[in-house]
Amino acid sequence: MCEYLITTRCTLNCKHCNTRIPEFTNETHFNMETFQEFKNDIDKLLKSVDFINILGFVGGEPTLSNDLAEMIEYACSKKQIHQVFLATNCTILPSEKLIKAMQNKKFAAQLSDYSHVKNIKNGVTVKYDKWKDTLVQNHIRFNNYQEKREANTWFSLPEVYIDEQDAQKVKKTWRNCVQICNILSNGILLPCTMSVHIYKNLEHTKAIDDEVINIRNLSDKELTKRLTENFKKPNSAFCHYCHFENIVTGLPCGEQIE
Repeated sequence: MCEYLITTRCTLNCKHCNTRIPEFTNETHFNMETFQEFKNDIDKLLKSVDFINILGFVGGEPTLSNDLAEMIEYACSKKQIHQVFLATNCTILPSEKLIKAMQNKKFAAQLSDYSHVKNIKNGVTVKYDKWKDTLVQNHIRFNNYQEKREANTWFSLPEVYIDEQDAQKVKKTWRNCVQICNILSNGILLPCTMSVHIYKNLEHTKAIDDEVINIRNLSDKELTKRLTENFKKPNSAFCHYCHFENIVTGLPCGEQIE
């Protein structure tokens, strides 16, 4: 699976956001500039792999992008991409153009329901029910893990800082984490959601710089080689930053930072 990070900007400011969006600054926030940028990155990646089983559009809040419909249409048109999804917090209703793009058998929307959340700022409102109704009326597939799993609480994030943890401990962290989810951001291929925050906001170790793949700077063969090398590793250099000793469960889902 590969997620394409459209933006680190979001309409919400969730305390336990798994992408740590509230910790980004004006200097470290990222926005995809153009559809052509997306197209070039996807074309480049597809030349170096056999296929992408699942391509997801994520943020931040990806519906902030005016090019989202065009990106979904293009992704669904590629035979090497088997499934496409969009993760949204349902605060921005889809345009007619986006609805049409989502009417593809490869596509499914991943909805989050924050209807219960109080103290949302800047006049933002959650439109979860309207999103569901729109998708049902237009025969667009969707899911909501909260409803399916009755997952109405979150857990705290790991503490993140530069460290050189014990190798066995890091391997265990890697095994228990979402290691199959690569994320592509501004031409940079990273191993997981947490690594985006680490790469954008924290000081890098040499191991981090050596592991990160800039797909725009490599030939197709070089990219294939680097991807293969990374997949063979027992863990990622980013794992050394994550510390899971003090995780708290049962936290309010979508709680906003004042």
